[in-house]
Amino acid sequence: MHVQAAMVDEKMLRRVIALLVSFAAMAEQAATRSAPVRWFVLCLLRYAEAVSEDYVFETVGLPLSEIEAIALVGNDPDDALRLAARFYALAAALCTLLPLGDLFDRQRERPGLRSHAIPGSGCRPGGTTPKPNDTS
Repeated sequence: MHVQAAMVDEKMLRRVIALLVSFAAMAEQAATRSAPVRWFVLCLLRYAEAVSEDYVFETVGLPLSEIEAIALVGNDPDDALRLAARFYALAAALCTLLPLGDLFDRQRERPGLRSHAIPGSGCRPGGTTPKPNDTS
């Protein structure tokens, strides 16, 4: 039962990391938009960042520090990029909780990467060999 619970927790942790990275990408995209659009997106993302920060600190086991005192208040492109960096930092903090061995084992188990993982194998996941291109 504990192994299955750990796998569910790991899946959830990976999803949260993916969500944080997608928030960072949204903040990066907001830096290139017009001021009204950037303001709206940053308002939403600042709320998501505050909730994410509390979750990450609680999950990792860190005490809440003076990071809250460094609140982002501007709506410039630099502020959007700073917010993206904070999301990336939160995702990196959660990545420390993932086991490294599983990451590399899962890469080998994925069927789409089989021919790329073993160079020179000459076979595809379905067991067929690639045909040469017809250039006639």
